[in-house]
Amino acid sequence: MDLRQLNEDQKVALKQFREAVKDCDLPDSDDTYLLRWLIARQFDLAKAEKMLRNNLESRRFYQINPCPENYVAPEVLVKYYPCGQLGVDKYNNFLMLIRFGLIDVKGLLLSEKPRVCLTYMCEQLEKVYFLAKKDPKKYRSSPTAISQSTIIMDMDGFSMRHITYKPALDTTVKVVQIIEGMYPEMLYRVYIINAPKIFSVLYSMILPFIDERTRKKIQIFSHDSKQWQAAILEDVAPEELPVIYGGTKTDPDGNPNCITLANMGGTVPKSYYMSNKLDMSNKKSLSVSRGGKETLEIQVKEAGSILKWDFHSEDNDISFAVYRKQGSELLPIIPPNRVECAMSAEEGEIYCNETGTYVVEFDNSFSYFRSKKIWFSVTVELTSINKEE
Repeated sequence: MDLRQLNEDQKVALKQFREAVKDCDLPDSDDTYLLRWLIARQFDLAKAEKMLRNNLESRRFYQINPCPENYVAPEVLVKYYPCGQLGVDKYNNFLMLIRFGLIDVKGLLLSEKPRVCLTYMCEQLEKVYFLAKKDPKKYRSSPTAISQSTIIMDMDGFSMRHITYKPALDTTVKVVQIIEGMYPEMLYRVYIINAPKIFSVLYSMILPFIDERTRKKIQIFSHDSKQWQAAILEDVAPEELPVIYGGTKTDPDGNPNCITLANMGGTVPKSYYMSNKLDMSNKKSLSVSRGGKETLEIQVKEAGSILKWDFHSEDNDISFAVYRKQGSELLPIIPPNRVECAMSAEEGEIYCNETGTYVVEFDNSFSYFRSKKIWFSVTVELTSINKEE
């Protein structure tokens, strides 16, 4: 939608919306940015405000860099996540390619934490909007229009491995939720091509998380290249589309896949796996039985000390919590939370403003069939203020 297309009621709603969120630290204060949320919620001010405020919380959680140019991406994702910008479509929307079928999802999730992978995907979208803001004539149908993207999602190579590894499926669902919740109205069109029959299983799983407005923008094609090439070329000029997809664009060396713009993914080498980087030195071990829990009592003798932890499990997740004893009660400092720590260590610390007994808890009560072995280090360190005193 273009700002010039708004009727009088919509203009009033936009003005009211700006006033309602004036206390928010927005990544972009342009009218076109605010308009996204109103359109996504059919100009319902209360719903649009709630959606925007939830978005800001998600941005803080995923630590989205407000300036994508300063974001340093993990090497393994740069090399093995096959996504990139090809150019623009006929309407100046960003043209992006994701070779989804060539993603070694399990390998990437064994190399980086899911949140790091999701942050990387967010940063790719942040880059789109960053460029559109810098050069609206090049990346928008008009300077007052919402910047959008046309995405080609190539499913060639998609198989059961993409849906039988639960963390991969969970991450795929989360990506859909992030796009719907954090980047409303970002899509102009999505072409899902080379989709095998098994893709219908994945699509049925993520469909409940896709808004009806978004569903209408998705076109799904099988391996009939003539059919999907014709559809894509209605929106994309041949010179913007790689030869392999029916266009005329190549790499400087003539490669028809345009791998300088979007790599070919592939199997992630095990040398990237987080399990190779686990520090076992100075750690003790304990076994947490199935359906059970183990606790450690830590004495903090000086207020202002720092309680630190560093732990990982040999297999699967564990629930972790930190409490402070007050008589017979346990006051939660870090509430119980299940942590995926089999491939990478979970590290953290708290400032202890009171002396006393602190309790570190490893809880496996949710697991009825499997015990867990935990390697951990828990220390109490004095701050510089303590030392000076």
